[in-house]
Amino acid sequence: MIDSIGGVTSQLIKLALDATLLRHQVTAHNIANVNTEGYMAKRLNFEELLTSFSTASIDRSTDTLLKNEVESLRLSLKDSQSMVYSTNDPVQLDREMIELTENVLRYRALLEANNKRGDLLKMAISEGRS
Repeated sequence: MIDSIGGVTSQLIKLALDATLLRHQVTAHNIANVNTEGYMAKRLNFEELLTSFSTASIDRSTDTLLKNEVESLRLSLKDSQSMVYSTNDPVQLDREMIELTENVLRYRALLEANNKRGDLLKMAISEGRS
């Protein structure tokens, strides 16, 4: 019920948060295997999946279509094995730490966006009264 209040935007934020969580897990796995002989770094190709996402303008007529596409992306994300690929490069700790830092910043920005959206909903519900 509460998800329907935010529409596609709230679903997209949740999807992006799930993707950053998976990216964090992949990066942590790379760091844990930095000294493993023959281990090749893994990456998440979520952005490639997003490029297939419809760029239709968001209005009431396309809301159902967009929700269906978001649900399709969510199912693809749950099948994380199809999104994680192995590179031909050994793990470089410096690069993994950069990936980790970027991912943390991305996650925090998404949380902040979600909080702002919640604040707007709260203001709308209370009709601008504190």
